[in-house]
Amino acid sequence: MRKVLLTLALVATASLSNAQVLRNNFLNGCKEGEPIEKAAYTAKKAPLNKDVWSAVFNEKAPYIGESPVAGKELSYKGYNEKGLSIIWGGLPEDATFRPSIYGLESGRAYSTGTYYVSFLVNFSKFKAKGNMDFISTSTNHAAGTSRGFVFASNQGSKLKFGVGIHKQRASSPKTYDLNATHLIVLKIDFAQNQASLFVDPELKDKEPTPDAVATEEGALKAGIKGIMLKNRNNYAGNIGNFRFTDSWAGIIGK
Repeated sequence: MRKVLLTLALVATASLSNAQVLRNNFLNGCKEGEPIEKAAYTAKKAPLNKDVWSAVFNEKAPYIGESPVAGKELSYKGYNEKGLSIIWGGLPEDATFRPSIYGLESGRAYSTGTYYVSFLVNFSKFKAKGNMDFISTSTNHAAGTSRGFVFASNQGSKLKFGVGIHKQRASSPKTYDLNATHLIVLKIDFAQNQASLFVDPELKDKEPTPDAVATEEGALKAGIKGIMLKNRNNYAGNIGNFRFTDSWAGIIGK
């Protein structure tokens, strides 16, 4: 029995050690109070700004508002990603939203298989009406075209989270507190044309059942080139501690 337990422990350790964390430390080198964006796209087909946050290009007119700034560190028990967060809010009233995008890879480097984006979020205010998407995987690093995305909706003193892929959306049946830090995991499965959402999941070796799943055939054609967040004037709070991985083990590992 002891040998069996030892073998299982070694297998679990090996699984975590082989976990592929493709990106983390998204605010590397940024100090609290500084703008997170270190570059800006000025054309739809501009070269990728890799491993930095950039202002997203808009063909019609420049987006209204300035770059979000870095804020306090968020934490969630058992989640090992550390560092500063991003402060939301502060946009002018006439700004519907302003996107920032973190460049990953150009081309089709992340266009097959399964990928996970994990992060912490704490909304101090959420006055938006309807389902408001706030983070997504992007298929165009300069223009910010999203496919898999996470949204939230106002439930009075609480929130609901949901997931979407292209035109399809699905909400978690649960509600969640404002002024509390939540761990969100967005899973993108190219083979299944599927986006799945996990909210405050147990950080164990086995991937849990998702809280919501959205599927649309043919939705995932282009590779993931960036992670896009949308700052709006009708919600406020902090988001950060991002990881981009190709396995559940990458989320829970150190």
